[in-house]
Amino acid sequence: MRKSVIAFGILFSVMINTVSANNKPTDNSIRSFNMTTKNVAPISIAVVQNDYKTVEKFLELGSNVEAKSKTMGMTPIMYAARYNNVEMLQLLVANGADFNVKSKMGLKAIQYAELSNATEAVAFLDSL
Repeated sequence: MRKSVIAFGILFSVMINTVSANNKPTDNSIRSFNMTTKNVAPISIAVVQNDYKTVEKFLELGSNVEAKSKTMGMTPIMYAARYNNVEMLQLLVANGADFNVKSKMGLKAIQYAELSNATEAVAFLDSL
């Protein structure tokens, strides 16, 4: 009797694991995004997400406007230029962001804007 209870328990646990392994989402609307943000400053992430109020709050709280990403050495102004966000560029420049600093690739904010065909950002940075 004892052996049959143990055998039934093992069989039951194997069946449960098999059933749960087959329960995969089949809906194509479910997507997974892997975003590596551990090497990027929070202010830069807010710039990329076009979250003006959060960037404003970071600056108000004393966040480093020149914070470079560890992998590429990009500053928040480079991200704003790359994504053609003139409003964000104005905010960053008003708070002392250096638009002449170079990334690890040797590129300035205006060069990131040019590579991304961000014409409005190029025009703004040219006017400085």
